[in-house]
Amino acid sequence: MVSVAGSKIETLQSQSAETIWFEAESYKKIPSFSLIVPVYNEADIIIESSNVLRRFFGRSDCELIVFDDCSTDGTYNKLKSAVGFSKDSNVRLIRSNTRIGKGGAIKNAVQKAKGQTILIMDADLSADLRSVTKLVKEAYESGGLVIGERNTSDRSTQGFLRVMMSLVYNVLVRMLFRTGVRDHQCGFKAMRTDTARRLMAEMQNDGFVFDTELIVLARRLNVPVKRVLVKWADNRPKKSNLKWVRASFTMIKDLFVLKASGP
Repeated sequence: MVSVAGSKIETLQSQSAETIWFEAESYKKIPSFSLIVPVYNEADIIIESSNVLRRFFGRSDCELIVFDDCSTDGTYNKLKSAVGFSKDSNVRLIRSNTRIGKGGAIKNAVQKAKGQTILIMDADLSADLRSVTKLVKEAYESGGLVIGERNTSDRSTQGFLRVMMSLVYNVLVRMLFRTGVRDHQCGFKAMRTDTARRLMAEMQNDGFVFDTELIVLARRLNVPVKRVLVKWADNRPKKSNLKWVRASFTMIKDLFVLKASGP
């Protein structure tokens, strides 16, 4: 056991993951919610994002779980040096030694969460953090899945082709599954912890369709799905259109696999 900045650091080795978590000795009660941030090759933005989260949440009753999905660009090392924010931190850093996908990262983090409610957020922090309180409150009170929905106008910086592909994808999902949801891809969502663990136990897709499957599965299991409009700004470095086109083919294939798995 080693002490760093007043926090206890414990390292566990397992077959699939190296787990390091930082818990302040002064932190005694169960956090009201756990914020899960899955990361993969985010070295360019992860320190800035970590600092934003530290400033925003401050001394709030929140547990932060950052799950690194076997990054190859130094993200994990940067996180190790920066994650012990203060004596009051309640921060856990988890690393998978193999690629398990965004969905796999979230599933593992949900199992380790201590909070009463779980909030999931992408590492680029594109969603307006001022919506956090509303999502967490709605999720806890309803016991359902609360998802952020983005205005198409907020996404204009992503480029015409990517926005159009997303619109077509969402129309296809509504046709196949009758979800009543306009935005199936936003990574900003909240669930009460018992609901999250129930849903994660049934999830099959760990890739691009993870966010969509979560909504579809909630509908199938009669879990309430509530939509909250959130301000959104694209803070992620641009990828080539070719990558998005290739990803779209994979997503469409996975959608039909999901459709075949149930009503």
